Amino acid sequence: MSPSLFSHAAEPDPDRTGSAHDTAVPDVVAVRQVPRDAEEAFNGFTDYLHLWWPEDLTDFGEGTHMEFEGGVLTETGPDGDTSVWATVRTREPDTLLELDWVAGQDPRHPTDVRVDFSPVADGSTLVTLRHSGLERLTEPAREYERLQGEWAAILDRYARFMGAR
Repeated sequence: MSPSLFSHAAEPDPDRTGSAHDTAVPDVVAVRQVPRDAEEAFNGFTDYLHLWWPEDLTDFGEGTHMEFEGGVLTETGPDGDTSVWATVRTREPDTLLELDWVAGQDPRHPTDVRVDFSPVADGSTLVTLRHSGLERLTEPAREYERLQGEWAAILDRYARFMGAR
């Protein structure tokens, strides 16, 4: 209880009020169909991303190695430097991967990456990546544009790696 009848509410946080944080931006969504069953599609995405992830979309470039290890997605450069990209929130093999994504942004404000693996009747798998929570970033509209192009390129590489044409 307030000690005074005339106390005031706390001042609004200038970093969160009337700023870019309030700007609604759509989720980035990328969908690819790969000619593999859900188990192979999931394993290709999680266990072999160091073989297909575009080097130009890494922190360290050529010779970099990305991997999921101990619930964290990291990138290790050729000189041994390591960068954390995401923390695994949910991992349901062959079905779902959810990440608290911090790559390329302030790690205090992770965004959400969800990858769904849905079997298709012909034996292939529909892979749907959704990157949300961009309103938490300093420039959400700009980040939306950047991430939309990057995720499309990333999933194109993944799909080719998995045998899609």
